[in-house]
Amino acid sequence: MIRLRRRWLASISVVLLGGVLLAQTPKAAPQNPAPTSQRSQEQRDAYRKAMEEADQKIADEVKAHSELMKNLEYLTTQIGPRLTGSPQMQAASDWTLKRFQEYGIDAHLETAEIDHGWTRGLETAEIISPIQRRIGIHAFGWSKGTDGDVSGEVVVLNIEKMADFDQYKGKLKGKIVMLRKPVDMSKIDPNPENAYDAVIPPSKGVPKERMGYRQYFQLLRLLNAEEPALVVFDSGKTDSLYNMTGGFPRYNPTEIPLAFLTHEDYDLLYRLLKSGPVNLKFNLHDTFTDQPVPAAITVAEIKGSEHPEQRVIIGGHLDSWDLGQGALDNGTGAMATLEAARALKALGWKPKRTITFILFTGEEQGGIGVDTYLKNHADEVRQMDAALIHDTGTGKVFSIALEDLWETAPLMSEIYKPLEEVFEMEPLSTRYFGASDHVGFLDHGVPAYFCIQAPAHYREVHHSQTDTFDKVIPDEINEGAALLAAWAWNVSQMPESLPHHAPKGEPAEQ
Repeated sequence: MIRLRRRWLASISVVLLGGVLLAQTPKAAPQNPAPTSQRSQEQRDAYRKAMEEADQKIADEVKAHSELMKNLEYLTTQIGPRLTGSPQMQAASDWTLKRFQEYGIDAHLETAEIDHGWTRGLETAEIISPIQRRIGIHAFGWSKGTDGDVSGEVVVLNIEKMADFDQYKGKLKGKIVMLRKPVDMSKIDPNPENAYDAVIPPSKGVPKERMGYRQYFQLLRLLNAEEPALVVFDSGKTDSLYNMTGGFPRYNPTEIPLAFLTHEDYDLLYRLLKSGPVNLKFNLHDTFTDQPVPAAITVAEIKGSEHPEQRVIIGGHLDSWDLGQGALDNGTGAMATLEAARALKALGWKPKRTITFILFTGEEQGGIGVDTYLKNHADEVRQMDAALIHDTGTGKVFSIALEDLWETAPLMSEIYKPLEEVFEMEPLSTRYFGASDHVGFLDHGVPAYFCIQAPAHYREVHHSQTDTFDKVIPDEINEGAALLAAWAWNVSQMPESLPHHAPKGEPAEQ
């Protein structure tokens, strides 16, 4: 991916290395407050108490009347996986628009176009020598397909730095290329701290020098010039699970076919190569649309009563990969956002600032959804008070990442403390995570944050065929929905706005 390069590297790193609760608006925070540094402790205590009461009522509303699981089951079962630009993704956008409106919330679609839609077809592979064995194979999204069966000799590369590629120039035409040896599964942490780390393990000790994402793109360009028949990647997952990521450039055919094998089959090929030549036959019957196709995001709002021009944004991406059902990545985050909207509307409260709910598209393939929203609302960026994204599955949200926004820490701590009490949260995380739709807001100077969640099988389901509805933990994702709603409410009622920072590429103000 481009902006979401860490999500892309998450894949590549493992391959290469009822009723409505009727309630009055809760007690408001103090009126006409002084700046944070001058507000009295009494004023701060009043805000905290008001927010704790409100957050508990939000949690009670979700617990009593949630429609999250009903909505998620429809999304994953009746609509299914939702590749950006696919008919299923457009159906999901249309359906979520209707759901927001049925809850009495103003909503609309904002639509862009991508160059080509892509559909996965019949994909087969078979080792034809020195043994005969059918194996599974799945092309990268937007990978170039084949016109039928293609056969070739398998070769494995050993590349630690770009100069190592020189020895292979002129030798790869028509070959089936394994970029490097199999992933060492014994090195995978069996007990990751959070869902993000389950997919993108943090560096420990002195980090080893290795190629960055720009160098991997450069390597793919070098491979294009050599015209191999296919490049295969180790999925880097246990139990014959696949991985998935996008083609490059985004929404256009790759120059050469790219595909994942399961770790077990990739490892088999590697071991066979130790004894002599290996030949493989494959067929990737994947297709592209001839014309651009629409890619829509769903945007809904509860207008602010005092500062309607200011926005508090919560969201998650509605698109998914296509091997599973798009349940945990990221049907959970999208439906938690929808449920947060339902709960706040059901309570009948009027926020001071506008609360905006966004279901993005294209997070998995380069961020076109967040790009679309920011382009359409470029004149309003300075009035975007803050954003929070839910995007790592079904596990309990146990913290929120500050994302290096130290200038926001005093106000964020006040906003967060009621959540900490009501939802039994750990302290704010001081780690930087990135890698989801909030990064686009960060790049534009908007305070944007990321939910940190318990692993809850996220390593296994992430981008694989087991990303299915049965993996969802209802109590934990419902609590996540309540947390999103409560955070948005707390920010909407905060006397001051969270400070913006310099947009990416612009100097900080002195």
